[in-house]
Amino acid sequence: MRVNIANLRRTKGDVGNFKFSEEFPSMGTGIDQIGFQTPVNVQFEITNIGKSLLVKGKMDTKLCVPCSLCLKEFIYPLNIGFEDEWVSEEQADEEQRDTALVYSEDEFEIDERIIGQIYLHLPMKFVCAEDCKGLCSKCGADLNTTVCGCNDEDIDPRLSILQGWNKGV
Repeated sequence: MRVNIANLRRTKGDVGNFKFSEEFPSMGTGIDQIGFQTPVNVQFEITNIGKSLLVKGKMDTKLCVPCSLCLKEFIYPLNIGFEDEWVSEEQADEEQRDTALVYSEDEFEIDERIIGQIYLHLPMKFVCAEDCKGLCSKCGADLNTTVCGCNDEDIDPRLSILQGWNKGV
């Protein structure tokens, strides 16, 4: 997604509205692959506040992700609100170089910034439903659809000595 801010950066108080819809390739998060089920829809407003540009916007998409408990793929809706500061390279101080988007031209790509916002808003684990039971740790059966015959009362042999601990009371 290319943004042209040539007119906005000249006059303090100027405001510009932008709207994009773009397809992104799948992203990896270490173990999982996350696919985009729908295009990423982005809309934002840029306000010239003097030495920098204030960007407020929102984006939404639907992701195809595996559940961390039962491993089934499901659709995860992602709705993000964001706020950024954009500053030109010649006006950026040391702190802004770490926290703001620093640009050197009047037109530039913001795809990397959008992907960064998506990564920031992903949960630690994707869970398909609040009541997902996951997989049996012994036989691997999906406990949402099957009742397996595994014994849940198996005790780690290293802890078996504690079985009689509180029975005398």
